[in-house]
Amino acid sequence: MSRTTVKKAIEGFDAAELRQLILDLYTRSKEAKELLDFYAVPDIAKKLEEYKKPILKEVWRYTRRAYHPRMSRIRAAIRKFTALDPGDEAVGRLMAFTVLEFCKMASDETLKDTTNEAVNKFFGETLDYLSSRMLLDEYEPQFAKAIREMKDFRYYANPLKRLLTTTLTHHQQQ
Repeated sequence: MSRTTVKKAIEGFDAAELRQLILDLYTRSKEAKELLDFYAVPDIAKKLEEYKKPILKEVWRYTRRAYHPRMSRIRAAIRKFTALDPGDEAVGRLMAFTVLEFCKMASDETLKDTTNEAVNKFFGETLDYLSSRMLLDEYEPQFAKAIREMKDFRYYANPLKRLLTTTLTHHQQQ
């Protein structure tokens, strides 16, 4: 069913029928419940903290003696948060939080090359998002500090640190 079909179907509803439809959606759909709850009481800070939990869980996901974050789940959580329309600043804060957590996690041990590349790609997307919304000046020093504080390993440099440094430097030059 398309949006126009639904629009035509509900055009004839009166106010009481629309209220009942919304309440029915509220009780039947978990996603609609979350959206309507946020619409009724838009507590952005609380919702941001709520979305940080699954992201933390994914960033620090440890299986088979190594970190294995699932970027698809992290991106899905950010998309779901964005769907609530909390504002660019809140979405940027969540994305920056994710990058900073990756920096902390990657200081402990090496990651697979595919994970390093996925994190670096996400970092580039975060920089683009923040830059396009004039929010990068607030987070750039935090990113630079977190990257500097990433530990190198005994015999070689931290590959993620090298990738993130290159991406940040390239973004600053643009």
